[in-house]
Amino acid sequence: MIAAVVVSVFGAGIAGVIVGAHISSAPGGRAAESSTAAPPSPSPEQIRTQTIDLCTRFAAGYAMLPSPPKTAADIGPAANYIADALRDNGFADHAIRTAIGDSLRLYRDRAAMVSRESAQGAIQLPNSWTPDAANAADDRVWSLCHQYQG
Repeated sequence: MIAAVVVSVFGAGIAGVIVGAHISSAPGGRAAESSTAAPPSPSPEQIRTQTIDLCTRFAAGYAMLPSPPKTAADIGPAANYIADALRDNGFADHAIRTAIGDSLRLYRDRAAMVSRESAQGAIQLPNSWTPDAANAADDRVWSLCHQYQG
């Protein structure tokens, strides 16, 4: 009798898997509909709100930096703060997000350069950071944020 119960439960499980697989792969099934639906586009107000937050947090992060930064510890907190702002504001103005991302990459490059580590193995110091490149990237962010009309 126990064997009959085990066989019945096992058979019901197999049947459930077959039916479930058939339903989820059928054209027009719920699984097909939900996997192809695009997320809604952000509203102009969402873009504006996130752009304002991103630019404001960039300004605060920038103010955290000593001038000139001499160690990675001088740069790390500001870079992390700005990276969090960039991550939190995915719908912010695209040009501003791109400019802040470029500036952030240069902050990280500068932190690596002043880390006092030598290039060895997987530690490879960047060669893209220059004061001119960093200043140009920051100036672009400031210009875009100051001119934003959203």
